[in-house]
Amino acid sequence: MARRQNIPRPRERTWDEVSDLGKIYVSSEVILYSIEDIVNMTRWSYTTVQKLFNDPRFPSIDYGKRKVVENHALMQFLSVRREKAKDTLWR
Repeated sequence: MARRQNIPRPRERTWDEVSDLGKIYVSSEVILYSIEDIVNMTRWSYTTVQKLFNDPRFPSIDYGKRKVVENHALMQFLSVRREKAKDTLWR
């Protein structure tokens, strides 16, 4: 009878190792913000926020006829520094 070898199983990866979103608090609620919500929260102009939502790198989605962004995706997007001089969309 052959001896059974103890082959180590690959360990399961944690959420932090799988995704950068693991570093952000993840709640069970999905909160979506519209353009008007972002204008009210940041006091940026409507035109500036509309440009932001039209940026292809911004994580907005179309919810019916409205553009919205999920709370955690917005926090992650805003946590990265961007410079106007290096971005062709904002010139």
